[in-house]
Amino acid sequence: DVKSLVGEIKEKLDAQLELPSGYFVRYGGAFENLERASSRLLTVVPIALLLIFILIYFALKSLSQTLMIYFAIPMATIGGVIALWLRDMPFSISAGVGFIVLFGVAVLNGLVMISGLNELKEEGITNLKDRILEGTKRRIRPIMLTAFTDVLGFLPMAVSASAGAEVQRPLATVVIGGLLTSTLLTLFVLPILYHWVENKSFSFKPNKKIANATVVLVLMFGFSTQSNAQQAIDTLPKITLNEAVALSKKNYPLLKQKQLEITKQENLKSTAFDFGSTQIFTGGEEINNATGIYTTVGIGQSDIDLFAIGAKRKLQQQRIQLSKKALQLSELDVELEVKKAWANCYQSMKNYQLYKELDSIYGNFEQAVTLNFEVEAISKLEFSAAKNQVFQIQNKKAQAYRDYLIAIQQLNLWLFENEIYTVNDKLENITTIEINNLLVNEHPMITVSENQLNVTEAELRAAKADNLPKLSLQGGLQKVNGDSGFYTYQAGLSIPFLSGSNRARVKSAKIDNEIANSNLLFKKQELQSQYTQAKENFLKWKTSWSFYETQVLPLTKDQKSGALLAYKEGEIDYITFTQLVKEAVQSELEAQNSLINYLKSVFQLQYFNQ
Repeated sequence: DVKSLVGEIKEKLDAQLELPSGYFVRYGGAFENLERASSRLLTVVPIALLLIFILIYFALKSLSQTLMIYFAIPMATIGGVIALWLRDMPFSISAGVGFIVLFGVAVLNGLVMISGLNELKEEGITNLKDRILEGTKRRIRPIMLTAFTDVLGFLPMAVSASAGAEVQRPLATVVIGGLLTSTLLTLFVLPILYHWVENKSFSFKPNKKIANATVVLVLMFGFSTQSNAQQAIDTLPKITLNEAVALSKKNYPLLKQKQLEITKQENLKSTAFDFGSTQIFTGGEEINNATGIYTTVGIGQSDIDLFAIGAKRKLQQQRIQLSKKALQLSELDVELEVKKAWANCYQSMKNYQLYKELDSIYGNFEQAVTLNFEVEAISKLEFSAAKNQVFQIQNKKAQAYRDYLIAIQQLNLWLFENEIYTVNDKLENITTIEINNLLVNEHPMITVSENQLNVTEAELRAAKADNLPKLSLQGGLQKVNGDSGFYTYQAGLSIPFLSGSNRARVKSAKIDNEIANSNLLFKKQELQSQYTQAKENFLKWKTSWSFYETQVLPLTKDQKSGALLAYKEGEIDYITFTQLVKEAVQSELEAQNSLINYLKSVFQLQYFNQ
C-alpha cells in the first residue's frame, strides 16, 4: 500500500541520500491525499459515533437499551477487520468510510429488534421469555432482509476489477464482513442482553457524580484534536456567578444537612416537658386472713420535672437559634467557595484562550520560519530553535486545556447538578464594592459564637434545674376488711441532695460557658483582623489590576501582532520575535492573575460585609 511504500522510501533516502543545504524531499500525490484524508477521518468518525448514539437514545428514551444496541458497533468492526485480513487488503480511506456506513446499518438492525420487543411489552406480554421468542420471530425477516440486501448490493463492488475498483473493494469488503458478524449479534447476543436488562441482572443507574466525571473524561480523552475538544466545551451551557451561587445554595448537601438540623431541633422542643414515668400497681397492708387493707388498683407518676420546664424550653430555643445561624454562616462559606471556584474557572478559560491565540500566532511564525529555512535565509540551528518554541507553545496550550477542564470539574462539584456548566466569557458587574466599616456584632460568624455562648448559659441553667425537686403523685382504690369505697393518695418531692453526677454536670456546664465566652472574644478580634487584611488586600489588587487594565493590556496585543509582522518582513530575527511575544504573554498572564486576585478580594469583602 501507499503508506508502507512511502515508509520504505523514507528509510532508504534517510540512510543513503544526502541532500545539499536548502533541498528537501516532499511526498505528494496519493500519499499526500491519504495523509489529509486520514486526519479528516479522525474527526469524522468520533462525530459519527456520537450522532448515532444520540439518535438511538432519542428513539428509545432508555440509556441501558441504547448502550445495548451500541454494542453492535465493536461486533461489526470485528467482521470488517477480519474481512480485510482475509482479502489481504490494507486499511485505507475508503475502508474507513465503509466502517462509518457499517456502524449505521449495524445499529439499525439492533434498533429494529429492540423496538419490536418494546412494542410487545406495551401490548401486554409480560412474560420475558415469551416476549423475546415472539419478538425475534417477528423481527428475523426484516433484519435478514436488511442485511442480505446490503450484502448483495455491495457484492459487485467487492469483486469489481474495473476502473475505481481500488476504492470500491475495501469499502464493500468492510460492509459485507461487518454485517455478517453484526447480524449474528442482533439475532443471538442482543436478546440475551435484553433479558439481562429487563431482569435487572444488569443495571446502570447514573448519578450526579458519575455524570460529571463522565462528561469531563469525554472532554479530556474522547476527542482526537484540540479543535474538537474546544467545540465540545463550547457546547456546554454557561453559568453566571449569581446563577452558580443560587444553584449551590439550592443543591449543596452541606446546606441541606444544616436545614435538617433546624428541623431536628424544632422537633426536640417537646423534650422540655418531662412528666416522668407512670406506674400501675396493686398491693396490700396489714393483711391477716380476710382482713386488712387491699389496694385493688393504683396509678402513680414519679419524677415529674415540673420546675425545670422553663430552663429546658429556653435551652431548646437557643439550640434552634444556633442551628439557624449556623445555616446562615454555612451559606456564606459555600457562597465564598463557589465564587472562588467560578473565578478559578474563569482564569483557566482565559489562559486557555490566550494560548490558543498564541498557538495561532506561532503557526504563522512556523510557516515563515520554514520558508526562510528553505531559501537558506536562516541556519538549521535557528530553524530547530524556532521549531522548539512552536512545540513548547503547543504543549502549554494542551496543559492550559487540561487545567480548564479540571477547573470546570471543581466548579461543578459545588453546583451538584446533572448538567455540566462552564463560565461566561465576559465578567458581570461584580468588581465594584463599597468599603464600609465592619459591623462585627452583626456578622454571622459572631452571631454563631454568641448563640453558642447563649446555649452554654442555657445548659448551665438546665443543669442547675436538675437539682430542683421532682414531683411524685400516686393514688388508688382500696378495700378495708372486705369493704370497698376507700381510696388512697400520696404526693411528694424527690430532692437530689447527694447526687454527685448533677454537681459534675453543673461544673462542666460552667467550664463550657467560660470556653464559649473566651471563644466569642477571640472570634471578634480574629474577624476584625481578617477584615483589615482583606481590605488592604483589596486595595493592593485593585491598584494592580487597574495598572494592567489601563496601561499594559492595550499594548500587548499590538506587541504580539507587530512582532509577527516584523519577523515576516525581516526586520527582526526569531530571537527578538520570541522575546517580544514571551514578554507580551507574560504580561497578559500576570494581568489575568491580578484580575482573579482582585475578584477574590472583592468576594472576601462581600463575605465580611454580610
